[in-house]
Amino acid sequence: MHNYPAILKRVGIVSIAIGIFDLAYFIHYTSQDISSSSNWRQSYSSHGLLLVAAGVFLLRGSLRAVPTITWFAAFGISNLVSSIFTMLLFFKPAELWAIEFRLDPVGFSRSFLVKIISIGLLYWIYKQLRAAPVLSASLKSGHSTSTPKFAFILGIASAVLLTGIMHFTQNSAAGAKAVELARSQYGNNYKYYLTAISWTNGNVKAWLTAYNQHEIKPVQVEWK
Repeated sequence: MHNYPAILKRVGIVSIAIGIFDLAYFIHYTSQDISSSSNWRQSYSSHGLLLVAAGVFLLRGSLRAVPTITWFAAFGISNLVSSIFTMLLFFKPAELWAIEFRLDPVGFSRSFLVKIISIGLLYWIYKQLRAAPVLSASLKSGHSTSTPKFAFILGIASAVLLTGIMHFTQNSAAGAKAVELARSQYGNNYKYYLTAISWTNGNVKAWLTAYNQHEIKPVQVEWK
């Protein structure tokens, strides 16, 4: 039991360091005109604040924070792993994956590397916080030590649900309308892939990726 403060401190230091790096990575890419292929990594880079906050609690030796941080680590592991498979198999056209890799193999590989490192980091945090000294100290302090099964299930379900929603939207009348408008504005030299859509006060705004064998670029269309 006496080893648990050292474990919490170690995880806290790593979490803060990675969180700061994550925030710097996020700021760097959002400050540039990066194509939509980077949106995937940007969405997770914004989690740097959570890593820093979690690290501060752990550095202070807070056993109360351990179940919450463990829960989010479990959710992140299952969500990231599921999102990789759903995106590879269902979310994005295989042709677009191939073109992205051919045009920018370094950037393409880096985006996947960020995902893999994130999964590894979350797994390490989870295993550290599920170590026997931490569980023993948490139990004696009256905090939960149960396995966060619901977090794992919710992580998988949210990734599958998001993929299902986007698949439905891409094949809906609104998705077809977005592609039609993009083609009328940017020409028939591109194929168009819907990445996001929003409805606000009767206005519809859609974001798409326009691509061919030589170029990939983000485009946006609006209509009422």
